[in-house]
Amino acid sequence: MLDVRSPGEFTGGHIPGAGNLPLLDDSNRERIGICYKQKGRDAAIALGYELVDPLREQLLESAKALTAGNRVRLYCARGGLRSNKMAEFLETNGYEVEVLRGGYKAYRNHILGFIKNFRNIIILSGYTGSGKTEILEHIARMGGQVLDLEGLANHKGSAFGALGNAPQPCSGLFHNLIYEAIRSYDPAQPLWVESESMTIGKVYIPNELWENMQVARGFEIVLPVQERISYILRNYGGFDAQSLIACVKTLGRRLGDEACREFCDLIEEGRLEPVVEGLFRYYDKAYEHGRKKRNCQEYVKLHFSRLEPERIAGFLLSGEREKSD
Repeated sequence: MLDVRSPGEFTGGHIPGAGNLPLLDDSNRERIGICYKQKGRDAAIALGYELVDPLREQLLESAKALTAGNRVRLYCARGGLRSNKMAEFLETNGYEVEVLRGGYKAYRNHILGFIKNFRNIIILSGYTGSGKTEILEHIARMGGQVLDLEGLANHKGSAFGALGNAPQPCSGLFHNLIYEAIRSYDPAQPLWVESESMTIGKVYIPNELWENMQVARGFEIVLPVQERISYILRNYGGFDAQSLIACVKTLGRRLGDEACREFCDLIEEGRLEPVVEGLFRYYDKAYEHGRKKRNCQEYVKLHFSRLEPERIAGFLLSGEREKSD
């Protein structure tokens, strides 16, 4: 699969697995756009040929580097001039080519329409440190349909969410990855999703999914504070002090200068438990504020004395299966 749009368009979102074989780089695409506005379509096409013609050998070499054989599929923004001209060029050089009808725009319309079909959503909610991610992992292992939004976003959804993760994709690619994750799922069956804000780090959940999440039923996991503290220490305690301090400082305005300095000093001293307990006061308050905006009347609170993700996952799944039976 080859994406023949410019590098800037490709970076803004592409079909996962596609390689970028740009017919025009970003600067030449801009030049043609200006020409189109000033002189019209025919002049813009003529300029395009002028700019691309000297690059034929380079394009062929790039195509060989990106492909394992001589069969390729390719697309541009709307399945128009760029993809058809690249197809002609590759075909004259021995390739068998298929062009994605409607281009990337058609792909986006398809995936967002597919995502919107998932209305049978179950939200797993709970205060920070409730082990929701691990519970969902076990639900997936037990055969449940799970969408790991934080995993796809490379972010855990808090001020500390980027720690230990690769750089985030752009929002467009994030949406495409959501589609790839659920394309084999049955929309009629429950889809388990962790409770999230519309934004996870720097990316946002597509409206087609977010609207369904807003009216979904769900379960709220309730654990003793000490269980939650232990969970956070297991997951974040291994990071170096300076990384943790940098994250705390991003909350400075909300925590207040005095609390922020106190937490940073405690981290320097290696005393993480009182930091976690103190941060819970902030995060729990934010969670309660968010609950008022969510469809929480359909959330069932489940109290557990210990965080045992596998046992909790089994309990949740068995209850859902009994309902369907």
